[in-house]
Amino acid sequence: MTDSPHGTPQVVEIPHTRAGWRTRIRRNLLTGLVILVPAALTAFILVKIFTWGDSIFGRYIHKALDPYLPGIRLPGLGFVVTVLAVFLLGWLSTSVVGRRLIQATEQLICRIPVAKSVYSATKGILEALSLDQREAFKRVVLIEYPKQNLYAIAFVTGGAQWPSVHQNTADLLLVFVPTTPNPTSGFLLLVPRHEAIDLPISVEEGVRMVISGGILLPRLPPALPHQMPVRQP
Repeated sequence: MTDSPHGTPQVVEIPHTRAGWRTRIRRNLLTGLVILVPAALTAFILVKIFTWGDSIFGRYIHKALDPYLPGIRLPGLGFVVTVLAVFLLGWLSTSVVGRRLIQATEQLICRIPVAKSVYSATKGILEALSLDQREAFKRVVLIEYPKQNLYAIAFVTGGAQWPSVHQNTADLLLVFVPTTPNPTSGFLLLVPRHEAIDLPISVEEGVRMVISGGILLPRLPPALPHQMPVRQP
């Protein structure tokens, strides 16, 4: 702001530099990608799941209905039947007869070399992520890994008490240390319970932090007065 010859103040506008416009354009593009890519990827996965589920029984349903409704296709009917079939399998697993049939089928699959590895790995992952495993992946902790004074994000999967093995294994935590950016692979470690530091964040926030490589940091509550470090004079 400067004074004119008549004494009235004048506002001097500073033109935007080319570098400033480039920064704004780049920032807007990145912000748009952050909004668009997750939404598009979610929609793509949901469509693929719907198409896959609909194709399992859809072709057979259309063949059965073709003599009565020629040329008519009902999209989504196969997906509904697939969901009902999954629900029926879950209901059968709660009965004695159904459980025995499922166990016999699993034993048959496990006799096939390649199918055994695929089936066991897939079943293990789904069981770990199922709602019945209430203690699995419900806590996020920090552990010193791979060496002292270096910390890694880990998810608690269970506990073990083996005092007969060694004095340091009397109270252990089984933790899963995921890799970045793929959290489905990682390491299973057994850590003394007192060496694990609980983090006040949800599992979703921990997974988001791992996938983003630390770019998306969760908001932690402020430290209490008695938790603040004391500065040495």
